[in-house]
Amino acid sequence: MTLRKRTVRAGIWTIASYSVELSTRLLTNLIMTRLLFPDVFGIVAAATGIIIAFALLSDFGVKAVVIQSPRGEDIGFLRSAWTFQCSRGLLLWIILAAGSLIFTLSDMRTFLSPASVFANPSFPAVTAALGLSLILSGFESTTIPLNLRKLNFRPLVILDLAARIVPIPIMIAGAYAYPNVWSMVVGSLTSSALRATLSHIIIPGPRMAFSRHNKHFKEIIAFGKWVNLSSWATFIGSQSDIILLGVLLPSPLLGVYYIAKTLSDAIENFLERLNSTMTLSVLGEVIRSNPDNLKDRYYRFRMPIELVAAGSAGFLLSAGDLIVEVLYDHRYLEAGIMLRILSFGLLLYPFQLIRSAFAAVSKADIVAWVSMVQAVSLIICLSLGYQFFGPLGAIAGVAGSRFFPSLLIIVLAHQANWISVLKELRWLPIYALGYMLGEAATRVLEPFAGISLRQIFH
Repeated sequence: MTLRKRTVRAGIWTIASYSVELSTRLLTNLIMTRLLFPDVFGIVAAATGIIIAFALLSDFGVKAVVIQSPRGEDIGFLRSAWTFQCSRGLLLWIILAAGSLIFTLSDMRTFLSPASVFANPSFPAVTAALGLSLILSGFESTTIPLNLRKLNFRPLVILDLAARIVPIPIMIAGAYAYPNVWSMVVGSLTSSALRATLSHIIIPGPRMAFSRHNKHFKEIIAFGKWVNLSSWATFIGSQSDIILLGVLLPSPLLGVYYIAKTLSDAIENFLERLNSTMTLSVLGEVIRSNPDNLKDRYYRFRMPIELVAAGSAGFLLSAGDLIVEVLYDHRYLEAGIMLRILSFGLLLYPFQLIRSAFAAVSKADIVAWVSMVQAVSLIICLSLGYQFFGPLGAIAGVAGSRFFPSLLIIVLAHQANWISVLKELRWLPIYALGYMLGEAATRVLEPFAGISLRQIFH
């Protein structure tokens, strides 16, 4: 089967999978926001941010190694990679559980604002419990990246949907019976456990077994050292906003921000799903087989992602308030302006896709340094935004921080003759069209906001 056919088939499976996931996530979110208070979402957001920090700060890119390595289909290599990630997951959870005890110390409670999510008495236990997902994800079979390498997405889609959908009734029933943070913890762990178990049952490939081959470990670590640096920066660039705002904002306001970020991420996660599952595989094969065709393939591959990103960014800028007003009750209305601000970050997403080309030619150091620029930009922009303009300024800093790494990667890719400057401006008419559609939707639907989903679900 040709690369084009495999890419189209993989894209169809990815879009179908994410459409179902997005629908179930939105429905679950609407129900849970009516059963739980905003501060619960603040606690979960902050705990999840710390867990992702632990995961990324020790990431050696096992998935990327399997996808790009010449040994990626060797059984011994797959088992060594699985042993590596199992050991890493267990060690991470031990460190996380021990580190969670810091938040129980009286000195730490004195340092933190009483309104901060980190001062909540349940925060340490919630973090340690949610952190069990580190162990569970470590036990996921490395046949997952093997099938990504082959662009065989059908079993991966089934796995994702099962892990996403099955825990939903458990979480909702728990929140109805016990309306506290632990219902969300149970739902999250059920999802992780189910995904780890099914990865060994329904994903085609060799059976996993513990194996330690020094040559394989050295290859993982050699490639992973730059992935690790990139992951450090990725954490700071993508998750530190939750942690920093968790210190700066009261827990309920952090929960409102989490809702706005969830809505914005609903679109970005779809784009990231396409990027993480397809871009490295597609561009890697183009570079291996016909490197002179990279520019054309890249822009053809990027076009649908660009349409979604720019169109959605324009739509959210003009219709963000309406979306929140229709979907949520009065406790979450401030998420509307936050969603509009975050839309600017979504607009810049497509510029980052070319990073995978650098990874495909084993220039993971370039990816790492671009990620570092993004991390530094976020910290500086968020801090300055909060200093001069308060909470909304901090959120504007989160969105605007993507400008600098986007500019850097465009310059580097242009030097490699991988991009066209004129084609980098294709997003402008798409963005304008999205804005006009959002404005039209607002004018038509705003008078009917009083009979919205808020009343239907109340």
